[in-house]
Amino acid sequence: MRHPLVPLQLQLLAIGVLVAFISWVIHLIRHHRLSVRDSLLWLLSTIAALVATVFPISLQWIASALGIAVPSNAVFALAFVYVLLNLLASTITLSGNAARIRRIAQECTLLRAELDALRARVERGGGGCT
Repeated sequence: MRHPLVPLQLQLLAIGVLVAFISWVIHLIRHHRLSVRDSLLWLLSTIAALVATVFPISLQWIASALGIAVPSNAVFALAFVYVLLNLLASTITLSGNAARIRRIAQECTLLRAELDALRARVERGGGGCT
């Protein structure tokens, strides 16, 4: 049964865009341009949007469960929460990467100092190798 508030053409366009987006994310995963861990939020949110598009009545149910009078306001509220979750996930990833880069730079500096000390010892003739 079709929902009377959503025009069929708009519903089909939204379904096509969402399926294309899921396909693109899967393509990025397959070509190792996006990790599976980083793509989970994209995939789950797109699937949720696809369910809401295929079954628009579910959006009315969600809106009423959240105490939101107009379903389109629920879409904006959920989109805002999604953006915040995505931003938090990106910030966590960036923080982890920054810590790893700092640790690698420190290790590189220590290794470079050790290498310079070994070179200096070899140049002085005290290489210690027999």
